Amino acid sequence: MVCLALLATASCSKSPTAPTPTPPPPTPVGNPPSLTCGDGISRATVNAAGMSINYDTPAVSDGQGSVSVSCTPPSGDTFPIGTTAVSCTATDTLNRTASCSFSVTVTKLAQLSKTRYLAFGDSITAGEVTFPVSGSSRFGSEAITKQVIVPSAAYPTVLLNTLKGRYASQAASMEVFNYGFGGEKVINSRNRFISALNAVRPDVLLLMEGANDIPLGEDGAASTAANEIRVWVAEAKARGISVLLATPTPGRPGGNRTIQPLLLVDYANRMRRVAEQEGVTLVDIYTAMLPDVQRYIGVDGLHPNELGYARVADLFFQAIQTAFEVR
Repeated sequence: MVCLALLATASCSKSPTAPTPTPPPPTPVGNPPSLTCGDGISRATVNAAGMSINYDTPAVSDGQGSVSVSCTPPSGDTFPIGTTAVSCTATDTLNRTASCSFSVTVTKLAQLSKTRYLAFGDSITAGEVTFPVSGSSRFGSEAITKQVIVPSAAYPTVLLNTLKGRYASQAASMEVFNYGFGGEKVINSRNRFISALNAVRPDVLLLMEGANDIPLGEDGAASTAANEIRVWVAEAKARGISVLLATPTPGRPGGNRTIQPLLLVDYANRMRRVAEQEGVTLVDIYTAMLPDVQRYIGVDGLHPNELGYARVADLFFQAIQTAFEVR
């Protein structure tokens, strides 16, 4: 070796050494993924099995590389009636995760098994409202009243609006036919009643009549009217029509058409017996409205005012809801 041969006379120089390479800088690592779920979702359906619901994928931020998001149950799945928790997870390329959750609530819309109603009765069904007016007669100045039919105030109209509001999915098929006719007596109205059944062909009969049969204490009028009502109820049942039979509205003391309380109570009891014996639903309007008679009955003592008609509609609505609502 040259370096050894020259050792005595000269110094030996080393071979040059290659420099050590500088390592590359480390790849920056981002923050772990972050996942944000939105507010819960609420939907309603008439389907007892629930409904298919689509929802947006939760927003993701940060994370390394491609970040995937998966949710269970997935969007587009069928969600049952009730509340279901949806859990979502975000995963980045470093296998770091973040999660969030939200709820999906599906409500079963209430529906009615019957949607076609016939309201049959006298002027109280028609919607007659009494207004006080000033007038004079040959006996001098006196307070008099005037009866006016107000279709928008009539209980069948108010009832129909209530039914459509409660059962919105059936609103297009919901009908309440107003066959109220002022001044008629039950004992004279069988032909009109049969004609109404034939014309309307209702699912349900709302029957409230008799106010013109029982005033003045006519002998046998209440029993005769009640017997006729029984015939009507039997006819409706024979046709497969459900019947809601109402007691009369109470009388307001001091009116020019107020019916004696004893006569009203007697007739109300007769309606209760008909309902019980015929196995139909009783709508006890008399008992429900009596405590607030001054509030609900107009100045003539017989016809409800607009607030009273709304109360009658509500009582029929409650009976319909109890008897025919399907959940």
